[in-house]
Amino acid sequence: SELLLKINQGIPAEIQKRYNRLIAKRRAETLTANEHAELLRLTKQVEKLEARRIESLAELARLRNTTLTALMKKLNIRKPRYA
Repeated sequence: SELLLKINQGIPAEIQKRYNRLIAKRRAETLTANEHAELLRLTKQVEKLEARRIESLAELARLRNTTLTALMKKLNIRKPRYA
């Protein structure tokens, strides 16, 4: 279904890779001001993508007459690490 496609789409690999690199630099305290600004932009983008994914999951749970938690468990979908 269309909802499953949206749910399984995920974050584009290039964005995820860059986001992870910037997070690593932030943890190592080697992030430049420009990189910090980029990280903030990417964080907003990733959060929007994840919010849309959760909306799709919630809609699918409603259609299947189940809870979001139960649906995520059934589909073997884990919460994001930062949740």
